[in-house]
Amino acid sequence: MKLILERINKRFTSSEVYIISTLIILNVILIYCFFIEFSVYTTFLYNLFLIGIIVLISKIFEFKQNRGVLRQVYLVPFIFLVYTNVRVIINILFSNDYDSILIKIDELILGNQIGIILKPFINPILTEYLQICYFMFFIMPIIHITELSRRENHNDFDKLTRNIIFGFMFSYLLYLFIPAIGPRFTIFEFSQISKELPGLFFTDYIRELVNVGGGIPLNSLNPAIDVNRDCMPSGHTMMTTINIYFAYKFQSKLRYLFYIIGISLIFSTMYLRYHYFIDIIAGLIFAYISIKFESIIYQKLKKNG
Repeated sequence: MKLILERINKRFTSSEVYIISTLIILNVILIYCFFIEFSVYTTFLYNLFLIGIIVLISKIFEFKQNRGVLRQVYLVPFIFLVYTNVRVIINILFSNDYDSILIKIDELILGNQIGIILKPFINPILTEYLQICYFMFFIMPIIHITELSRRENHNDFDKLTRNIIFGFMFSYLLYLFIPAIGPRFTIFEFSQISKELPGLFFTDYIRELVNVGGGIPLNSLNPAIDVNRDCMPSGHTMMTTINIYFAYKFQSKLRYLFYIIGISLIFSTMYLRYHYFIDIIAGLIFAYISIKFESIIYQKLKKNG
């Protein structure tokens, strides 16, 4: 095992290892899925293709002996490319969603649903602001990574990038345990969201972009069927918390901006009816676990590399 780890570390960065390992885990699951729906072989081959691309690019960097900023940044698109796997696997392995369980847990904790509790506070100005904050989910880590990449010492940049990539990969695997679609479909009427949560200028456009990114095609006839089952835990909460933590740890110049938008974003997941309250709690817990777990794995790789 030590010899294998040494060879891996000579060839790949830890971030590359995280993505490749996730793709291998997903492919192992897909092998089981073959017996249920053979057509998933296309996703299996797609994952092998992604692994092949990373191996090829890592070989190019190996020749150049370059493990700098570009070596990390090129992996960012793979965060989105790996995400497409989750939908395929969940659709094969699960015939039912687990929203009913999450609804009951929220009722036990709060006595009601968070979306209903927040109804008296609905305001177009607040909705507009929170919808914009929600959309900043992917943008904030990119801004943070860009800022740290400009520092002379790239250790902070490397650690943030590693944790962002690891956190995303970890969250994708977690979605496979409790697939759920969220309160905008189960507690509320999805088609009435724009009327019940009106914004000002950009809300409807951003909401449509979020829907498409979440698997709902434009003019979908069955949005509850089309949407990705990625509600539990809240990836928005999990990744935003990780970003906030490192903004504080590395004393980012933009840390107060990340604090304000980040906390607003986490609140928006409930206000805008994307998530249950328990999703947020789980997101906070798994953000902590992700940071600790990544550190352990990285030290293990570093020790053998």
